[in-house]
Amino acid sequence: MQNHQLKGIISIYLCIAFIATSFAQEQTIPQLKSQLNLHSNDTLGVEIFRQLSLQIQSTRPDSALMFAQHGLDLARKLQFKKGEADCMNRLGVVLWKNGKYDRALSVLLGSLKIREEIKDRLGILKSNSDIGIIYSDQKDNEKVLSYHFKAKAVAEELKEKRRLGIILSNIGNCYIKLDKVDSALNYEMQAYAIQQSMKDMSTLPNTLSILGDIHYKMGHDALALDYYKVSVNLAAKNNDHSGLSDTYNSIAKLYKQKQVIDSSIYYAVKALNSANSAMYPEGIYSASNLLTEIYQGKNDRLELRYLKKATAAKDSMFNAEKVKQIQTLSFNEAIRQEEIAAEKHREEENRIINLQMISIAIFIPIFFLIVLALNKSRTHRKVIEFMSVLSLLFVFEFIALFIHPFVQRVSNHLPLLELAILVAFASVLVPLHHKMTNWMREKLAHPHSAPVKAKAKISRRTKAIPAKT
Repeated sequence: MQNHQLKGIISIYLCIAFIATSFAQEQTIPQLKSQLNLHSNDTLGVEIFRQLSLQIQSTRPDSALMFAQHGLDLARKLQFKKGEADCMNRLGVVLWKNGKYDRALSVLLGSLKIREEIKDRLGILKSNSDIGIIYSDQKDNEKVLSYHFKAKAVAEELKEKRRLGIILSNIGNCYIKLDKVDSALNYEMQAYAIQQSMKDMSTLPNTLSILGDIHYKMGHDALALDYYKVSVNLAAKNNDHSGLSDTYNSIAKLYKQKQVIDSSIYYAVKALNSANSAMYPEGIYSASNLLTEIYQGKNDRLELRYLKKATAAKDSMFNAEKVKQIQTLSFNEAIRQEEIAAEKHREEENRIINLQMISIAIFIPIFFLIVLALNKSRTHRKVIEFMSVLSLLFVFEFIALFIHPFVQRVSNHLPLLELAILVAFASVLVPLHHKMTNWMREKLAHPHSAPVKAKAKISRRTKAIPAKT
């Protein structure tokens, strides 16, 4: 326990040490808009729209949605599949942050389908990760871990270190919701180590906030508060209002549990304000619900006020129609994934069959050459005769094996038609097989029989000539 606390304190000091110098240099919004004027009708314009949506999603979610939609429309106009999938993914993330889970899931699943079709491995990674986050908010932890571990496998395959850090953090967050604190801490510390080594200040605040949640569950309140404060500092610099809302809510819950009610109210109100700024329904619901509990039985007016806010936010996220839509989308996606798995299985079976056919095609000529080599040796003629017949059997059976799939396709698996085609082939192959067998016996099994017979005939003729007197 003390070891965990010591590691946590050291990590916080290391994090503080590089905060001031670690922000990545990105293009500003005015620069992107300036470039958009030059590329409003080409594929680069699609990426600029996507980047604009990404840059302003925390402060202006409506505009972020608009830019993502413009990028999607342009990509479809240009028939730019990768850009279409990228903008659909961006649109899905913005919809998720606005609590539109049903629409977000629909768009993200559409993006994943396109990325699988064009074999965009990095895109598949992003889609799986974002879909996992949607299911996390739906409390469907089985699907969360399924999608996150798929994303993790691709990130490791592509050596996408930054993406891997995000995914590990999301897996840790899922485990804490399952009350598996040790697993959560393990994955979160892996994420923290990656993000700290890369000085990735855009994703680090979320990881620090989750580490605070973990230590709060472990009873390390002081250490949890330290993590929360560093997370708030970074999120504020990133202008990440939804991230601020989550962390303020966590601080408010901690103070409520410690019965420091004034501090709990202070941070819950800050969480609510940040969530309102980001139009972040989950943050609004969590803060309003917490304030409702605090004012229950103490201030009826404020209790009712926050209860209405919490109810409205919850309805916007989890009404019956949206839940049904998400269930339908999940069911359809499960069927699609099963079809993909079945197709991969068929491809693997066909690959194995093709490899076996190639091996047989190589083996038959080699076997025939061995028979020819044995024919020139002192091998018993019965052995050579048997092997020569066997080599012919290999040839003709291979022909039958090779043509059978074609016969099935031509006959459309109709038994009568298939039988008629096979009989037609057999009428040619069987007589040919007999002729070839006899020829092989004559030429290989009895290579010296012809000279011997000729010699015998000459001998008989010699005996028939009368002696001259």
